[in-house]
Amino acid sequence: MDRTPKTAIRGMMLYVLALLVLGILAGAVYTIYGHPADPSEQPAAQTIPQKATAPQ
Repeated sequence: MDRTPKTAIRGMMLYVLALLVLGILAGAVYTIYGHPADPSEQPAAQTIPQKATAPQ
């Protein structure tokens, strides 16, 4: 078996790193601007109960 050139290994690692970064960015964008596919469904942020404030 021939040895794999170092440039090919670096290229594959760069490709995997780029996919990882794109996935993280896409997840962040969806988290900020995302909405449910069904318009009648409430966004997750509205379904999480808010902490009640203590009376003063």
